[in-house]
Amino acid sequence: MNAANRPQSATHSEHTEHLRAGDRITLDELAVHLSAAAVWLRQLAVAAETPATPLELGENVSAPLDRMADELAKLGDDIARVDDIISNWQPLRPYLHQREPWGTRAHGSDRNTWGKRLSTVLSLRQLLYLAAADQPWLDEEPGIAYLDGIKGVPGLEEWESVRAAKRREAARQAAILAQARQEHCTTCQAIPGVLCRTRNGHLADSMHKPRLAAATAVVDERLAHGLPAHGNETP
Repeated sequence: MNAANRPQSATHSEHTEHLRAGDRITLDELAVHLSAAAVWLRQLAVAAETPATPLELGENVSAPLDRMADELAKLGDDIARVDDIISNWQPLRPYLHQREPWGTRAHGSDRNTWGKRLSTVLSLRQLLYLAAADQPWLDEEPGIAYLDGIKGVPGLEEWESVRAAKRREAARQAAILAQARQEHCTTCQAIPGVLCRTRNGHLADSMHKPRLAAATAVVDERLAHGLPAHGNETP
């Protein structure tokens, strides 16, 4: 079943199966989805011009919807362009600013020399910058196709963006706090569902370390088995 025939089953942000045909969304799929979202927003903007209940929504609703549509359409165009650059094996400038290496070469570089985390997997803007045709580097040195440039970078099969890693960790921490409330506290003897107390009996928003440690073990065990961090969710 492809993405077009796969129904949307939930509104949770992590349910993305209906957006893609495979395990991960392709750049082509992403570009078309962004274009479709822009079309839908523009249509919604026009529909809001004449609501069933007379109300002036032009400047407060329709105009912002049009601006959002323009931004999404531009993102879709950029994604489509990058997809072409990668799939056509277009040569990219071998270095970023200050001749900073990228891709496989950056992986083995001395971070102290550059003073920041080097780019192994490029960002959208970095790739567009490296592919710019109006730069003189093409006359000076051969370029590197993107897939050649990142070939050999460890962990590409499991790669995820920095945003994804932060989002997953935030979900893990929220699950730990929720689970901790279901644990018995061995420090203050708080029962499940009851807040921890200080030695003089005051309730606290935070919890004792042993209670958090027990909750962390439960959540990390779930994650290790591919289950949702929250025990009341379905995979």
